[in-house]
Amino acid sequence: MESVRGKSRKSNMMTDINITPFTDVVLVLLIVFMVATPALYESNLKVELPRGTTQADDTSRDVVVTIDAEGGIYLDVKRVSLEGLGKAMQEMTASGVETRVIVNGDRNVKYDAVIDVMDELARAGIKNPGLGIELKR
Repeated sequence: MESVRGKSRKSNMMTDINITPFTDVVLVLLIVFMVATPALYESNLKVELPRGTTQADDTSRDVVVTIDAEGGIYLDVKRVSLEGLGKAMQEMTASGVETRVIVNGDRNVKYDAVIDVMDELARAGIKNPGLGIELKR
């Protein structure tokens, strides 16, 4: 009887391979290669860029329209009415400068206020205004 008990104790040995140290080493190597590769790539490229006389910044302008929680509308940092926003945007589009507009709306603002601003921007000739968001972390 005792020999049967002895066999059962020996057969309970751990037969699985622990791959945690291997996984740790692979992840460290991956991080090292991710950091080192861009540095190696950039150091090998020696490029002298040609010089130009014109500036590309004159052909476009970025504008931020903000709607606060109470529905107040701000063009950059100046408070404007809905009609004033439309007039200002028409002046910007009439000048020939490409105007890109980002609409930042407070999360507690009524949906109607955002739609009114988007409609006013469309009437003023702004194509494809963007909506500003804050990325979750």
